[in-house]
Amino acid sequence: MLRLLSYTSEYAALLPLVLHAAAAQEDYAPLAAQYLMVERAYAQTIAVGMHNSVVCSEDVPLFAAYAIDRARLAATYLGTRQLDGLESVCRVWPRGPVDADLHAPLTSEVPALLLSGSDDPVTPPANAHEAARAFTHHLDLVLTGFGHGQLTAPCVDRLMAQFIARPSVEALDVSCVRAARPLPFFTSPNGPPP
Repeated sequence: MLRLLSYTSEYAALLPLVLHAAAAQEDYAPLAAQYLMVERAYAQTIAVGMHNSVVCSEDVPLFAAYAIDRARLAATYLGTRQLDGLESVCRVWPRGPVDADLHAPLTSEVPALLLSGSDDPVTPPANAHEAARAFTHHLDLVLTGFGHGQLTAPCVDRLMAQFIARPSVEALDVSCVRAARPLPFFTSPNGPPP
């Protein structure tokens, strides 16, 4: 539950308040309500079947090629649950064909706009920096203080509209994104302190 709530700055801003209510007042309703909202939002946006089809075809078969330190992984916050869950699902999930050149280095002239949050617990900015090497024309923006999913960050919708209307990174006005800040922590049900 906490993992999902820590993905985006909007949900993370509420974490201290709802955790305090749970710990200090034994009031778990705010925490449960936040979890239900996040779970429903993800259920509507993530196609789990497609996810499994891709991951079970392209990723999980490669696990055997890596030396996964299960003891070290077990000592982390999530432990081995995600790894074990993927392996279990993929034992029975249908797999599609994978192109032989799937993992070949990519090079492209197509403009690429890469957005990352500096505090993303899932896909850190290092992943975008690595991907940027494949694109001759790219813009790699890191939104300071943001987590996963930058599409809801202030003014990113306008930036995306600019990029789609004129697919070039050279003339994009990114000043509003550089000034964007995540929602501060709520200290009361009324919101963040003034």
